[in-house]
Amino acid sequence: MKHTLYFLFIMITLSSKAQVLSYDFYSFKVNNMFNVNPAYSGRDESLNIILSAQSQNKGVSYANKNFMFGMHSRISKKQALGTRIISDTRGAFQILKADLSYAYIAKLGKEMKFTLGLSAGILKNSLLVNRIDNYQSLDQSDPTLTKSYYNTNQFTAGAGFLYNYKNLDVSFSMPHIIATNQPLNSYVNGAVFYTFNVNKEFKLTPWVCYQNIPVTKDLTSLFVKGTYNDKVWLQLGYQTNRTFCAMFGVTIENLSIGYGFKSSNSQFQTVTSGLHEITFGLRINEVPEALRFILPKM
Repeated sequence: MKHTLYFLFIMITLSSKAQVLSYDFYSFKVNNMFNVNPAYSGRDESLNIILSAQSQNKGVSYANKNFMFGMHSRISKKQALGTRIISDTRGAFQILKADLSYAYIAKLGKEMKFTLGLSAGILKNSLLVNRIDNYQSLDQSDPTLTKSYYNTNQFTAGAGFLYNYKNLDVSFSMPHIIATNQPLNSYVNGAVFYTFNVNKEFKLTPWVCYQNIPVTKDLTSLFVKGTYNDKVWLQLGYQTNRTFCAMFGVTIENLSIGYGFKSSNSQFQTVTSGLHEITFGLRINEVPEALRFILPKM
């Protein structure tokens, strides 16, 4: 019974507006703003490879799972490329997205730069009927199950910018602003970071993030991240949907590993005890020359 009610809740949410099931899969992952803003593909000169996985829900068949693989790098002093693949499964619904991103870096001063990022790719929405409890008993001709809205292939595009000045970073993006046969999307992600160098070994970075999310309520998050010797970091945060976040990670040479946990709130305690996430990152400082010259230097 609980599984059926959970499925009906998602169906009603989906039908409320002509929007994608959820926008959580666009949100930043543990220490990974590239997932939400294509301008971050030009953040530094190294080749960065990222893999993250999320798991959520309890006592529900086919619990929410999210996997993201991405890589990005500068290809010249002013240009960068990136790519990203996201698989997001929530009960009977699945979203698969693959896109490419391009960033152009403009230096505005000695310690100031502005990066504009664009992304474009394919978004596939699917309703996996065989994941519905007792789906054999359902009327397979029911338009709720056969509706083309739940099984689509769309072109999607987004944009974002990143402003850097000394220890200040300002990020703004609309990663899903355009999709085939849909109105302009209003999902917005904005974040402001400022890093304090407490001493030679310890850094403290408070930051705030705002998300304008269609269908559900807007979300504001406040985080504080502490980094020791650029090798160990701990991050704590609170979100206005009454959830708390705790994250930590380590960096060993060019390999980084992070783990994050987000608590549940009173609305979803019956189906989830919280969200778990693990992220792996690999940074390659010597980018192959073949990659650097894909586009001409500008």
